[in-house]
Amino acid sequence: MHYKRVFLLLLIAKIGFAQQSDFKNIDFSKADNIAKTVKVKRLYKLNELTFKLTKNLNTDVEKVRAIYVWICNNIANSFSLYSLNERKRNRFEKDSIKLQNWNSKFKKKLFKKLLKKKRTICTGYAYLFKEMCNIAGIESKMVNGFGRTSSVDFSELTMPNHTWNVVKINNKWYVCDPTWSTGISFPEEGRFKFNFNDGYFLTTPKLFFKNHFPLEKQFSLLGKQTPSFLDFTEMPLLYNDAFKLIEEHQLPLKMDHEIKKDSMVTFQYKLKTNINLNKVKFVLFSGDNERRITPTRKSIQNNILILNYQFKRRGFYDFHLYFDDEIIATYVFRVKK
Repeated sequence: MHYKRVFLLLLIAKIGFAQQSDFKNIDFSKADNIAKTVKVKRLYKLNELTFKLTKNLNTDVEKVRAIYVWICNNIANSFSLYSLNERKRNRFEKDSIKLQNWNSKFKKKLFKKLLKKKRTICTGYAYLFKEMCNIAGIESKMVNGFGRTSSVDFSELTMPNHTWNVVKINNKWYVCDPTWSTGISFPEEGRFKFNFNDGYFLTTPKLFFKNHFPLEKQFSLLGKQTPSFLDFTEMPLLYNDAFKLIEEHQLPLKMDHEIKKDSMVTFQYKLKTNINLNKVKFVLFSGDNERRITPTRKSIQNNILILNYQFKRRGFYDFHLYFDDEIIATYVFRVKK
């Protein structure tokens, strides 16, 4: 292992957890407004673009914010590139030479489309964010690993499927994911809709880890508390809206549960923002049947949302948590006699 990498690992372990709430006194409106007004047709002049975004901002975190928001508002996700890469990677999975050749060829194709068309996939987003931060004098790195969504089947996933970033601000490392902050792809319609999600910007590492497992574990920013890959695959499934509304998922610890009839289960979350407790609900699926149900008990104490539900019937249930119409998390319960 190189000395530089050892130093980075030790530094990350030393500095502790870092999150957006570290900057709760910073008003990002100026950075956001700059990001919304700067326009370019192509990305051939990154130095000039970065200068325009950061020249009137005083703090590194505001500069990072302007770069991040600009990328998320201007770089569209290319599902065609993603599909092409997935097909080729699966095809060459057992042939390392062909896979390496394809990766090299695809990298050129990816960056050409990024620079000319402002369309890309996760690797392009992470690369662009890293480069622009570095131009602004702010250290950032690309992180390769496993991203977890409702469409990912870990029993079939054999290679890393996602890339995101860490960025160093005020001598602390933070995690962010410009790809998942950008918007929503509609593959069947061949279109992409920009829809900025602030939840993946300088996210609490413990929450970020729920759907991001880095190949190099020091980039979890969790130090010795970094769970194993098996633990990662067993965690509850969180959706994009969860990252807007909660700062920490506390209970239950796993996605799949086997419990006895009449068991009371506790669901607990640290909130990032105020919510209407009356609009918190569960949606329960059993076979083809869907039921909307209210928690047996619910409360908010010191910004901690606590929900309890008693399972009074046997069965196999997909159990979804909603805040109003926004899906937050999914769990699975097998209720036995």
